[in-house]
Amino acid sequence: MLLASAERATGEQEWDASGEGESHRLAYQVNGFCFVLDITAAETTGGDWLDVWVQTKLDGENWVDVVAFTRVLGDGGALRYVARITAEVAEAEFLNAALGAPGPAVRNLLGDEWRVRWYLDRGCSPSCAFTFSVTAIPM
Repeated sequence: MLLASAERATGEQEWDASGEGESHRLAYQVNGFCFVLDITAAETTGGDWLDVWVQTKLDGENWVDVVAFTRVLGDGGALRYVARITAEVAEAEFLNAALGAPGPAVRNLLGDEWRVRWYLDRGCSPSCAFTFSVTAIPM
């Protein structure tokens, strides 16, 4: 589990909220990973949304976005998104900038450490919440 299931919410005084999970070392000598974003509860008020990225470290210092999942809109329903990256596909040169959201977008890069980054935009009041997790499956 790259990011355990938990409710993540904006605060009463915040207009939006973002966060980053802890870094993890994943199985090495694999051909790729399948990442699964499970939304088990989404805010039901219209106008709110959630962006989720998977990041890796290629040089031991800088985080690089490798997956940008499709933007999740607050409709209250459970959703599952799956993204796959593989070492068998060559990656073209790129500027180390964030992958845009909403996704889906992937970069086929395999680093040494992994984490999840997210951003909640509050379109409701007084707060918005999404419950989600991200799982990494070695291939």
